[in-house]
Amino acid sequence: MKFINQHYLKYHNNGFSLIELMTACCIVGILLAITSPSYSKLVAENERDNFLSLLKANLVFTRIFAIKKTTNVTLCPLISGICTKEWHKELFIFVDFNSNQELDGEDYILKVLEEVNDNHSLNYPRVAVTYRADGSLDGFQSGSFIYCLPVSLNLEGKRITVSQAGRIRVRNTDNC
Repeated sequence: MKFINQHYLKYHNNGFSLIELMTACCIVGILLAITSPSYSKLVAENERDNFLSLLKANLVFTRIFAIKKTTNVTLCPLISGICTKEWHKELFIFVDFNSNQELDGEDYILKVLEEVNDNHSLNYPRVAVTYRADGSLDGFQSGSFIYCLPVSLNLEGKRITVSQAGRIRVRNTDNC
């Protein structure tokens, strides 16, 4: 009789019971429900910060390329080879020899940046940012890129300000 009980206990204590498994699943579900809103905010902030870091790095690249090659280099969203204000689309960096904010003649593309997330927004008050050979902006193109997240997340936006001298800085903004 003692042999049967030991054999029964040996196989009975391995694994989880159905009640233990259901309890663990309920606890995990409750934790996910609590942390889910903050996780979506974290993901949105991360996407915003990654895009702005990429934009900032490419603005610096555009400026340095213009200085190094002593030519005009433009960053803008192109539609049919013409710069537009649709900053949420793909952004093109191209050598713009005649500084007309169009991809024409001997102009050529250096880089293409992916568009922003569908429910995020990016705005700039001008159709292009064109750096001249001295590193300053062509004409009166200074302004601020405003990157906004969906209103439902209740997070502040960020802006990258580009000065007429070609310098950039990143700050928070309430202009969303």
